[in-house]
Amino acid sequence: MRRGDASDGDSAARETLLERAGSAAATISAPGSQSSRRRAVIQYGVAALIFGCLIAFVARQWSRLPEFDWRFEAGWLALALLCIVAFYVIQGELWRVIVRWLGEHIDARPGRAVWGKSLLARYVPTNVLLIVGRVVMAERYGVPRRVTLASIVYELGIAVGTALMLGAYFLIDLPGLQDQPARFAVLVVVPGVLCGLHPRIFGPLTTFALRKLGRGPLPRTLAFRRVLALSVAYAVCYALIGIGLYSFAAALHPVDLADLPYIAASYPVAFCVAVVTFVVPSGIGTRDAALATALAAVLGATVATAIAVAFRIVQTLVELAYVATVSALGRRGG
Repeated sequence: MRRGDASDGDSAARETLLERAGSAAATISAPGSQSSRRRAVIQYGVAALIFGCLIAFVARQWSRLPEFDWRFEAGWLALALLCIVAFYVIQGELWRVIVRWLGEHIDARPGRAVWGKSLLARYVPTNVLLIVGRVVMAERYGVPRRVTLASIVYELGIAVGTALMLGAYFLIDLPGLQDQPARFAVLVVVPGVLCGLHPRIFGPLTTFALRKLGRGPLPRTLAFRRVLALSVAYAVCYALIGIGLYSFAAALHPVDLADLPYIAASYPVAFCVAVVTFVVPSGIGTRDAALATALAAVLGATVATAIAVAFRIVQTLVELAYVATVSALGRRGG
């Protein structure tokens, strides 16, 4: 065997799962593919996989609902739904902003559809399909793969970093730690996260991680002022979903208004737990358990579990409605 052939074999052996998945997905999505029937079978197979996992997720969450004396306050419930919708709408627009600041452009309707559709892939184990799906869909609208991958890296990095900073307030406000002055030491997380998001640190770290995945470095790094602006925007998103969580809890059970900051801050904490357990599809069980544990400090264990699980079901239904809407608008816009 020639040396070139051996080298090619070694390179193929070193391909990561993400590389193989991305290459396969790009082939499937390429216009003019020789086997349109095979492409359709794979695409519909992926769709069936996603919705199968989604149905299993909703069924599992429903079975976990504890016995609870339910009540429904329409006003609080309407406010909760409005906040959840705003949470998704703003995040979709922020992803388009990141793509634009990375030097590319995707129109509003297809951009929202791409971001929304990729959300459903979170319900498939490992979440790799979210990355591959968004990369492939965005490429159809002219966004290079490297830029889409970089946008996801920034989206996740800033979202997690902002959640960590808000989680610091959650620990400070934890009822069981009110007599512990040392709890304020957690505020060191705030400058630590901001330093980690600085281009001089974030760039090399992500480049190292991407190389381990067999990918090239980021095409460019965002200026720190833009990172700060995105952090503030994601903080607004967490505030909205936090108010939505409080409103949802108030719709089902009497809740003290003084507990609003604590309940709102519990959501980003649960989100961080879901990110750590990324292998679990969409943080099934882990995020809800973390949220229920956090809420139990002010609501009691049974009430907290019921609210955490019910909120997750409602949030999933709103997410599906959002994805259906942006997908329909994306098709209408060509």
